[in-house]
Amino acid sequence: GMAAEGEQPGSGEPDPEEFVYGEEDFVLQAAGWEAEPDSALSRFDRALLDSWTDRMERGFFRYRLGPLPTRVLPGPMRLVAQLNVQRSTERRPPQLVNSLRQPFDTRAFNFTRLRRGEVLLRLRGAGSAAPDPLLVAINASPLERGHVLLLPEPARLLPQALTAPALRGALEAAFLSAHPGFRVGFNGLGGRASVNHLHFHGFYLPRPLLVEAAPAQPLCRGLSLLRSVPAPAFLLYAAGAAALPALCQDLCRAAEHLTGAGLAYNVFATRGKAPEGGGAGSG
Repeated sequence: GMAAEGEQPGSGEPDPEEFVYGEEDFVLQAAGWEAEPDSALSRFDRALLDSWTDRMERGFFRYRLGPLPTRVLPGPMRLVAQLNVQRSTERRPPQLVNSLRQPFDTRAFNFTRLRRGEVLLRLRGAGSAAPDPLLVAINASPLERGHVLLLPEPARLLPQALTAPALRGALEAAFLSAHPGFRVGFNGLGGRASVNHLHFHGFYLPRPLLVEAAPAQPLCRGLSLLRSVPAPAFLLYAAGAAALPALCQDLCRAAEHLTGAGLAYNVFATRGKAPEGGGAGSG
């Protein structure tokens, strides 16, 4: 069930919407790029985009996001370039990162300081083995339409380091979308993370990306290597939400190994083709 969005008495700010989902809400096959991407939005997409647009109209963002000049750059990478000047001029300055294992600092900006109206949804899986609840909040300096922060229990004050339960919640959110351009990302410390408080990004980029169908070189079960993309990357693939717990464990082990080696990392999740040979193991 889902509670209707209401106003907190006396605050003048809307309350987040309770969004309870079950396995029946997971979208295994998103709409194709040949269709109009907005033609088959899921319950999750509509709840996110409707509340996001509502907050834009109420003035919760640092700037109004109009249509962004967008082009695909020439060359084999087919990079999608967008001009978003205000994202550069209006966003909060990134926090200084001195260590890949930097502890949480209560004095620095963190997501417990968000206004009530900045939180759109509280995502909660219905099953007993569901991941921790996830708050979906606006990114006040948006990159794109529907740009949100996915916040795994911000009151726990966890630093920006991957955990398997948090990653699973974020990737389940990706499976709740029926839009082929809904992407989820994680910026690690030293890898462009600007706030040292556990969070993921979600946004709608209505363009196909090279990584969705790039050839992958199998390394071992469930793990491949992408070379013909802007930066070499490991690829883990999940055929459906049931494969996520194992994939998240594998990905967090890899992230811990990279951190131990002094290497910053990022995670990017998108709909995409299975690598050659499939294998257990989101893109």
